[in-house]
Amino acid sequence: PSSAASDVYKRQDKLFDTTKRLADVSAGLGVDMSRLILAYGQVRAASVLRGQEVRQFTEAGIPLIQLLADKFTLLKNRVVNTSEVFDLISKRQVPFEMVADIFEDMTNKGGIFYDMQQKQANTLYGIYQKLTDNIQQAFYRVGDSQLGALKAAGNLLVSMAKNLETVLSVGTNLVGIWAAGKVCLLYTSPSPRDRG
Repeated sequence: PSSAASDVYKRQDKLFDTTKRLADVSAGLGVDMSRLILAYGQVRAASVLRGQEVRQFTEAGIPLIQLLADKFTLLKNRVVNTSEVFDLISKRQVPFEMVADIFEDMTNKGGIFYDMQQKQANTLYGIYQKLTDNIQQAFYRVGDSQLGALKAAGNLLVSMAKNLETVLSVGTNLVGIWAAGKVCLLYTSPSPRDRG
């Protein structure tokens, strides 16, 4: 493959890897993955971590400030406290790469969210989720295959609702005609005694 194609494959692999990591964190925290994607994407676009993303990650349940303090402690070979981390964030000195590293640490083997989607899928709740997803998909397929008939029935009901007064008067007249016919039959047909 050409160099351009190779770059495309690398980007696709990186995107898949990042998506899986975000999904594992989402599954572990029980939060909507779109929240994590939004915050992560904003950090990537800005190339530095800002206060709004810290708040988004914290609200999702990720102790990002403490994780950054631990990371800086290792990098600087001295204890870095959380107030120093806030200061670094306000000075725009926490690059996206460091946030990406923290997500990798959380989702690599030994991390708190390692392979969390798979673990969750095998719990009772995970099995329940798969069951409800499959039932919804089955209903969708049945509905999709019967769409024409369902639309026709729906349109008929809408039309009847729009013309309810006419439908009721016709229905009442038909019931009256049917009842009158039954009464006529009752009085005009010979009784069993007359036939004998």
